[in-house]
Amino acid sequence: MPRSRVVFLGVAVAALALIVVTQVVPRLMVQNGTLLVVVAGRAPGTLPTAPVRLHGAGGWSGIGDASGEFPAAPDERELLVATVPVGHYDGVSLGDDVAQVSVTVSRNGVEPVLLGIDAGHIITGAAYAGNDQVNLGLGELAGKFVPMHAFHLQDQDGRAFDNASIRGHDLVIAAFHTTCHETCPLYTALFFQISRHVPAGVTLVEVTTDPATDTPAALKTYAQSIGASWTFATGTAAELEAFWKPFGVELSKGDVHTSSLALVDRHGYVRLVYRGVPDVGHSVPPALITQLNASGIAELTSGGDGWGSGEVLQALLAITGPETPASTGGAEAPAFSLRATDGATTALSDLRGKVLVVNFWATYCPPCRAEMPMLVRDVGGTPGARLVLVNEGDSADAALGFLDALGITQASLLDSDLSAGHAYGAVALPTTVFVKPDGTIAARQVGQLDERVLTAELASLGD
Repeated sequence: MPRSRVVFLGVAVAALALIVVTQVVPRLMVQNGTLLVVVAGRAPGTLPTAPVRLHGAGGWSGIGDASGEFPAAPDERELLVATVPVGHYDGVSLGDDVAQVSVTVSRNGVEPVLLGIDAGHIITGAAYAGNDQVNLGLGELAGKFVPMHAFHLQDQDGRAFDNASIRGHDLVIAAFHTTCHETCPLYTALFFQISRHVPAGVTLVEVTTDPATDTPAALKTYAQSIGASWTFATGTAAELEAFWKPFGVELSKGDVHTSSLALVDRHGYVRLVYRGVPDVGHSVPPALITQLNASGIAELTSGGDGWGSGEVLQALLAITGPETPASTGGAEAPAFSLRATDGATTALSDLRGKVLVVNFWATYCPPCRAEMPMLVRDVGGTPGARLVLVNEGDSADAALGFLDALGITQASLLDSDLSAGHAYGAVALPTTVFVKPDGTIAARQVGQLDERVLTAELASLGD
């Protein structure tokens, strides 16, 4: 719009503009959010031109046409960005393909939706909405995660332990049987250690490999004898063979079985499998020490295979996501001191006196890739503000490769053990935290930032 030439009305116009910006514009924007549709395949491919539609309470509505090449996951391609009314939607279509998926668009928010494509069509079941689901979907399409197969077991109280009972829970599952005297007591000792620090929503389960001995009653007696509070599960020989087969675990023959521990996320995907003997140190309950035979004692004193409760808990933190802090605004920003991709070390105290935009990100996160150039551009162009990039869990080389691919020269801090992200409540990636010059938190944004929201936050913090 051309600059007004009526100079004497400048003050009035400025006042009116302020009213429009602070009162009218938010009301006009309140009904809209942004839908970001991305695509990926198990292999690269080309998508023919097709309309994309969104289904909600009012039926189907077109949001644009899409076409072009797409990469193999975990890489992805932005298909289109559309402004849509806020609300809940339950389906996305691409041409004649319809995918059921729960999509929630919030005011000024950016909701990512991933469509898995094969031969120009949506792969059955491969539609994901939200940051966590999109990241999960890319992992699944890339073959990194496999779904937990159907199973039907029962716990020590005779209750069903099956796919329905675990839905919504992250799991730690270990193979064991009550008459094992080598590695099994060490796995149970590991569970005692994990149980003292396990994140909320995580279920610990020891599943037997000896159905003949380990009936529900036998498991209940065993749990009571050692003071264990977690779940023990059993079933028929056929049920247990079917349960353990995907993990490469055979039913036991005396003290011999494949020692394994698996982490399964709340969506039902196997995320990590440990093999061998855990290092439990010297923290082993006496009731378990007495169960160990000579080979078991040797395994205990040798330190196992170099992984233990610390490694399992760190992996769980990455899978479950850190806890949401009780306070988001007005609280003191948690202190940190982290090494960066350029080798330097930066502490929060070094940055005091500036407006900070602290962005938690990871290389596997598509919304992180989408928003980062905008963050670098807009925060870098705001006097008195500084962007602090914090990578969650990637190696320095992986983080540098990600930044280089985007043409970003700014170094990123490396939160290798995820402790800073946990302290700042990075419940999903990306998460952006706005910190005032006095060191207190002004606001948090979970998920991809809308540029309008970033502009508004920077403007308010600069007042």
